[in-house]
Amino acid sequence: MSLIKAIISDWMVFFERIYSYLYWNIKGVRITFSCLVSTKAIIEKGCVFSGHSIITENAKIGAFTYGYNVNINNAEVGKYCSLAPDVKIGLDEHPLNEKSTHPHFYSKIEQKKAILKDHVWIGTNAVILSGVLVNEHSVIAAGAVVNKTVEKYEIVGGIPAKKIGERKFEK
Repeated sequence: MSLIKAIISDWMVFFERIYSYLYWNIKGVRITFSCLVSTKAIIEKGCVFSGHSIITENAKIGAFTYGYNVNINNAEVGKYCSLAPDVKIGLDEHPLNEKSTHPHFYSKIEQKKAILKDHVWIGTNAVILSGVLVNEHSVIAAGAVVNKTVEKYEIVGGIPAKKIGERKFEK
């Protein structure tokens, strides 16, 4: 009996993927079949997500943003953002003031949103924690863990992320 339930469950997941794939591609958002993208997310036309990207219903993403193997949850991502492979944005938090951090042992906590403004570039394996604001035209170095606000045109890197430079433009 449990084998039958497992097979039915697998088939339902398969059909959900087909539906999600068709839903987003018809709406002008290019996703590959291997992506898990909620149809309740808000994603503007022109975005492209590939690999095994995961985008939950708590995500809002602006036009022409792209990423490969990204995980976006509890986040608002602006337009024209470049997300390198394996970027993680706005993952769930766990309470540190409880005896256990396992969800079975605490009530649901309100998750803060990570906010990325327009034209942000995030390097491979970077993590943007919940509640963080990343302002326009900033760059997050590969492998960084961002736990506080990043100002406009700043380049940050490290664990935790610190300012390592600033973008300058020739006119």
